[in-house]
Amino acid sequence: MSRVCPGRSRRVTAAATMLALVMTWPAVASAQTEPPEPKITSAPAGIGYGEGATIRGRLDDWTPGDELQLERKADGRRWRTIGSRPVDEKGRVRFRLQDLRFSAAYRLVHVDEMTEEETRSARIRIAVRVQLRMRTSKDHLMEGRRLRVFGSLFPKVRGRSVLLQQRVAGEWRYIDRLRAGDGFFSRYLRPNRVGLRRLRVVFGGDAQNRGGVDRTAIRVYDPDLATWYGPGLYGNRTACGQTLGTSTLGVAHRSLPCGTNVSLLYEGRTITVPVIDRGPYTHAEWDLTQETAERLGFSGTDTVGTDS
Repeated sequence: MSRVCPGRSRRVTAAATMLALVMTWPAVASAQTEPPEPKITSAPAGIGYGEGATIRGRLDDWTPGDELQLERKADGRRWRTIGSRPVDEKGRVRFRLQDLRFSAAYRLVHVDEMTEEETRSARIRIAVRVQLRMRTSKDHLMEGRRLRVFGSLFPKVRGRSVLLQQRVAGEWRYIDRLRAGDGFFSRYLRPNRVGLRRLRVVFGGDAQNRGGVDRTAIRVYDPDLATWYGPGLYGNRTACGQTLGTSTLGVAHRSLPCGTNVSLLYEGRTITVPVIDRGPYTHAEWDLTQETAERLGFSGTDTVGTDS
């Protein structure tokens, strides 16, 4: 029968306890020294081309002297550090970005000075809209005349294109796809429907930028022969019941209801006047009052554009 020495037993127990403490200490120490965690607290989801953006963040469990780096990742590229700021007395940081032209992802990074261990925030994305502009060579033109539609799409990216559309019967209809890889696009049209015509160009967006749209409108006129009248008739009542004077604006037409507004185009000048009389009693389609003719620079017999 063996005997256990009380002193030896106590020494074994103490050694085992110390060993257990030594084995568990790294885990305890590790739990107490978790690396600071950066977080993005605010940033815009989308902005316009060339605009700026502010990214705000904070660092949890920070210590004086801690810094945060801001990294950006554009489409198809690697993460790149674009700035570094020390946190303030509340662990906060603010980055102001200028003249953004491409969409990109952003994140905050903290690097421990002692261990060089990095901790990163969740990424956010700021989408940048394209700058899309549309113009026409004329705002007013005769039916069947050539019109140039042109504009720009920035930033310029190879392979990009825009859709040219026209509003017809309450919906947008496709006209053409225009290449805009160099930042510009152009197309000639021959509008053949009289009246106000609405056009637009659309870029649907891609990985680099959010899409955009721009609109314009043109007025198309029917070419008709016109004359003018007035001298010798001033003071008389017109067929629509108006007294004709030297400053009377209006046109005479054989069938349009009195008071109908008619837009006229002549050599780039435009005016809108009402139907005030019946006529003309010649082979022309319209008869302009003297005041209307003078405002258009019209004299004699010539072709004018009308939208009625």
